[in-house]
Amino acid sequence: CFAGAGSMGQRAPKHGQPSKQKGATQPAAAAPRASSTGKAKASPTVAAVCTTLFLLELVWAYVILQDKRVGEYAALSVLPFSMTGVMLLLNFSKLVGRHLALGCGANKLNARKFGDQTWQLVIHVSMTLAEIYVLRGETWYSDPGSTFEGHLQTRGAGVKDDAMWLYTIQLSIWVITCFSHHFLEARHKDYALMYAHHIVTIALILLSWGFGFQRIGLAVLYVHDASDITIDLMKMFNYIKLEGPSGLFAVEITFVLNLLSWVWWRVYQLPFRIVRACIVDAFLPMYEPICSSRPFYVICSCYAFIWLLLALCLMHVYWFYLLLRIAYKLIAAPGKAHKSANEEYEGDSDDDNGKED
Repeated sequence: CFAGAGSMGQRAPKHGQPSKQKGATQPAAAAPRASSTGKAKASPTVAAVCTTLFLLELVWAYVILQDKRVGEYAALSVLPFSMTGVMLLLNFSKLVGRHLALGCGANKLNARKFGDQTWQLVIHVSMTLAEIYVLRGETWYSDPGSTFEGHLQTRGAGVKDDAMWLYTIQLSIWVITCFSHHFLEARHKDYALMYAHHIVTIALILLSWGFGFQRIGLAVLYVHDASDITIDLMKMFNYIKLEGPSGLFAVEITFVLNLLSWVWWRVYQLPFRIVRACIVDAFLPMYEPICSSRPFYVICSCYAFIWLLLALCLMHVYWFYLLLRIAYKLIAAPGKAHKSANEEYEGDSDDDNGKED
């Protein structure tokens, strides 16, 4: 597909004959370009491994949720309806977003990306509001250590119903998001890392449901959803090029807000308050003494919750590094926010060099 993209509509010269195209030189190897669907190059092996892990997680979800309940209903009976609703919202959000972007003058590929991000914005805003509603009057976020009080005796029993409904919706969202990321959406430079992020998040939701860690799980989800709103807006403004004076500096303003939000939520709140509470208040006093004398595979399952949370923190550090690189380029070349984002994030999936009509 990539090799043939540059020769469409041209006859190949016969063997032994030079090209008839004037002024053209024949490089030893042409640089591959993204396809017209916006699919950036990704290692087939990485994609296959991530997809296999995703499918295994679906089987794992069935095993874990067999005896779980959401209110008075079985979790496995609620989940399909929840996933159907999320899928309908996904398609509607993307359709509306795509038409809005086309109306703003975006080309087809950037309109498609705008639609993808519209879905993310709708989810992050709605879930943040729902999490604020569920967390009101609770100390689960303000004092993460309190979520583990009496945990070994209750194992998460007594979590209020609205929290369990929200957990079910979140699992549905992340399963659909993971599926959409691989099969439906345009790919970016961090395609593999984002795929891994979705897989890790689904694993954390399932582990916290199995261990009864829904209270601290909601605090983790709240941090992610609240901090993603500004980055959704920043990407959407970037796709329709609302930069510089002509765009009222929308990209630049949301970039600064996102940088501050990322530092507060992802670099400070998650690792130093929430993950620290999981390790100091939950794992070390409660689970390490129990797990240390068990077989190796049991020890691994005990540690998995902590390892995956730390993996999320490392991913956030990498993305923060990308944000700092973009910030440097914005300072060095003011008014070129779109170009800076393409170089650091969009990569070959952007179509500025070959716009679709």
